Amino acid sequence: MALDAIVGIATILVMAIMFYGPWQWICSDVARQILFEKRDAIFDMAQSGRLSFESRDYRTIRRSLEKTIRFAHELTLPKFIYMIISHKLYENSKPSELTQAIARIENVETRTEVEAHISEALRAVLLMMLLKSPLAALILLLLKLTGRLIPAVFHWVRSRIAQTKELIQSEAEEFDSLQANYS
Repeated sequence: MALDAIVGIATILVMAIMFYGPWQWICSDVARQILFEKRDAIFDMAQSGRLSFESRDYRTIRRSLEKTIRFAHELTLPKFIYMIISHKLYENSKPSELTQAIARIENVETRTEVEAHISEALRAVLLMMLLKSPLAALILLLLKLTGRLIPAVFHWVRSRIAQTKELIQSEAEEFDSLQANYS
């Protein structure tokens, strides 16, 4: 009986160490890798002439993705919940630099493709944030096991992606400016 308790405690301890150590890093690194890939895809669009390297909007989009890459390891579910609460207090806030830059792209096809890359990148950041939370990860696992992950989570993400994308990007831009002030 005592040996079972020791094994159980040791198992829980090892799982906690894995979850709050390597698992956190893995989630952040995977999300950051997707962000890098999306930034590179937008670079490829500029290289093919669909965007101009010299354009202010292209530079803003790249800079915004780089800010999100730096912010990704900081984003957790509790911080996100706080962001939602504090953002509602400041509902008169303006759209992020990224949203403004994308809106200024004149070619509709190019704008749509850039929006798709950005949405995929920010979905990866959102999923990373959820997987880094023990409770959210457990809920996602249970939804996956019951076969309801796709309809439940992705429906919610799609219905909230514009708000979520804007909130995460605004916070990434704010985080980056705060980091620059402290450096």
